[in-house]
Amino acid sequence: MSTFTFCKLDKTDAASILPQMFRILYTNMTKIAPTGCTYEEDEAMWLSYASEQMTKEYPEYILMYKDDAMIGYFQYSVEGDTLMADEVEITPEYQRTMAFYRLCVYLYQSLPGHIRWIESYVNKENANSLKINQKLGLEVIGENKNGTSWHLRGDTKKLKAFLRVSSDS
Repeated sequence: MSTFTFCKLDKTDAASILPQMFRILYTNMTKIAPTGCTYEEDEAMWLSYASEQMTKEYPEYILMYKDDAMIGYFQYSVEGDTLMADEVEITPEYQRTMAFYRLCVYLYQSLPGHIRWIESYVNKENANSLKINQKLGLEVIGENKNGTSWHLRGDTKKLKAFLRVSSDS
């Protein structure tokens, strides 16, 4: 039986992982936010940006695997008592499976004890993502500066209730 596994990205190994992450991102973004650039142009721009991010404390990344294949990643930052869910990318064949739910369980169980809030931004064109965030207990509290994304926030207690996990699991 194959299983989902998760691990935190060791940023010193990022150079070998970033091209895989970009392939997943590109597959998803061409559907909801195409840039009009070629794959190679988008990849060069993203790899430059992502490589720079690897030199900073945040964001951090959780890599998602099914058996030995990377199927997605979660990018996040922590500020005070808030975890900002910057980005979740899952390959199309594992969307609408238990992969995202398993990621949420893993994240909840890995959260530092002082985290009380989870926030995210969801593209207004991505109704599925909005619905998922709301199921996790996040509520719309505003929008981004250019009005293209909803800003959501939720208490980790609501996430715990949704995931049906105990504090000591």
